[in-house]
Amino acid sequence: MKSRNRTLTILVVLTLIVLTIAYVLPVYVVLVTSLKTPAEISQRQYLLLSSNLQFKNYAQAFKLILPALLNSTIITFSVTALCTLVGGLGGYYLSRTRTRFSMVLFVMVGVAMYLPYQVILIPLVQLMAKTGLALTHLGLIGSNLILNIPLASVLMGTFFLGIPRELEEAAEVDGASKIHIFFRVISPVAFPAYVSVIIIIFTQVWNEFLLALTLATPRTQTIQLKLTEIKGTFVALYNLQMAAALITLIVPLVFFLALSKYFIKGILAGALKG
Repeated sequence: MKSRNRTLTILVVLTLIVLTIAYVLPVYVVLVTSLKTPAEISQRQYLLLSSNLQFKNYAQAFKLILPALLNSTIITFSVTALCTLVGGLGGYYLSRTRTRFSMVLFVMVGVAMYLPYQVILIPLVQLMAKTGLALTHLGLIGSNLILNIPLASVLMGTFFLGIPRELEEAAEVDGASKIHIFFRVISPVAFPAYVSVIIIIFTQVWNEFLLALTLATPRTQTIQLKLTEIKGTFVALYNLQMAAALITLIVPLVFFLALSKYFIKGILAGALKG
């Protein structure tokens, strides 16, 4: 029995080591490449460190991506905040209303959540064009809201289903209104779920490429689009591209680390209670 447990432990450890290498190695290559010169990169010794680390690559890359970085920051934070607010209100309505309309609406929201957005990309672009929001920051924000509010509503509604109604009934006895109950009673209890929604929406919008490629202009270009062209046209400056990629990673990484302790709690609570 001990021999079997030892064998299982060894297999688990080896599996974890292999998976760790598989995940860490690409990041290591990106880091090493970002500190090389183009001549060193052309030698294709991707795992070897440079003999003369080029930290100035990060300064050059930062200057190149700064406008796009600001665009992505404005769009992502705006969409995340609005999705959290609207998704919370929508999820609360869907979880507490038991009418035929709310049931049909819940199904429609679920379908919208799982529908590939590539299917509605052309109608979405036409809608932005007719409203005059195409090729603007507001157009990108509105388009991302349309795509992500259903997800936020379903996630929040699933969590709200597990909150006892006795909390709301006690608040109603004290004379609290529905809005007061939502913001002062329900929302504090659902804080882990809000954090989970914030992280998921933030990550999706920050990494969005196809929608930005369709609706963005050089003035509203997001960071993901900028990363594809920063390497150059005639000469491939992979060192600058890798440096820019690592700089781009800092914002969502810091955002996630600041809220990570609530993330798993919110996801598990929503899954188990739903």
